Amino acid sequence: MKPVVGIDIRMMRHSGIGTYLRGVMGPLLAKPHAGFDVALFGNPELALQTAGNIARRPFHAKIYTVQEQLEYPLRLRHCRLWHAPHYNVPLLKGTNKLVVTVHDLIHWIFRKDYFSKMQACYAGTMLRAAVRLADHVITVSEKTKSDLVSFFKADAAKITVIYEGVDPRFAAYHNPEKCRATLQKYGITKPYFLYVGLLKPHKRVDWLLRIFRQMRQAHQLDMDLVIVGKKDARYSESCASLAALQTGGGVFYLPFVEEEELFALYRSAHALVHPSRYEGFGLTLLEAMASATPVIACRVASIPEVAGQAAYLIDPDSDAELEKALQRMSQDENLRQELIAKGKIQAARFRWEDAAAKTAAVYERVLKDT
Repeated sequence: MKPVVGIDIRMMRHSGIGTYLRGVMGPLLAKPHAGFDVALFGNPELALQTAGNIARRPFHAKIYTVQEQLEYPLRLRHCRLWHAPHYNVPLLKGTNKLVVTVHDLIHWIFRKDYFSKMQACYAGTMLRAAVRLADHVITVSEKTKSDLVSFFKADAAKITVIYEGVDPRFAAYHNPEKCRATLQKYGITKPYFLYVGLLKPHKRVDWLLRIFRQMRQAHQLDMDLVIVGKKDARYSESCASLAALQTGGGVFYLPFVEEEELFALYRSAHALVHPSRYEGFGLTLLEAMASATPVIACRVASIPEVAGQAAYLIDPDSDAELEKALQRMSQDENLRQELIAKGKIQAARFRWEDAAAKTAAVYERVLKDT
């Protein structure tokens, strides 16, 4: 009987880690593997929609809770290797093998800036535990790997970098009628810059809003700005502009859009602007590139690693560089076309099939060490 790899899919519907789970599991579960079988742990109905003849087991405990730690031993009895797609690992893993994916160290690196002492304490405790307990760690970029080694003294030999992929539907999408209908639905009539992602403080959307509004008021920019993403439940006083964000003055705030509407918004955008100060990977950059949309992003963290030479990169602390980027992208069509061409090539390098194959190889390597 083959050993069983248990995969925690409780975060399947989340935006970042959910995208990772859906992307890796599609090709991973599409065919049997010689060295292991797979069992999915989470909402059985969700798992049923995800795979055919794959074992499904319930796991309803909320993440980041004492309850999940109490339930882990019961779940681990059904598998030989447990894959935690986030650093909320089982602290009592017994003799089970453990693979953990660490996407970023945002909660630790920015613990004094954006997070409570309790959040920082939890992140530090669990990241240390993940490094200590894991038989192998997967990171989604060389930057996250180096951060783990630097901040938590992780053993670099036990870390494999496996890049995320981009859904091929972004590149294949071509529906001018749906694009027109989407823009009409939301009242977007001018060329627009686009931001896609959660409105977390480290994403610096407030910085983009400030510069964009200043340039419009000074008649330096005749464009709109479309922001797609959810707000946090609460913000500090320093992020009041995010808390108050609503549609108006050339800004269109869309907390949620349907999947095909997102394809259409990417495809119709003049450029994606990603002002984030830190990313463990930066999937929206590739989604835009695959959609034939040029990208403006910050020269920081994993972003240069993922974007390569295919994005207009700026200093995250320079108002002047952001202003110049917005102005150039609004006026220089040759620049846009150059970035579009480079972006398509860059996005095509990141495939979920490759990520799944490399993940399966990690499972097999760890299981052979049993």
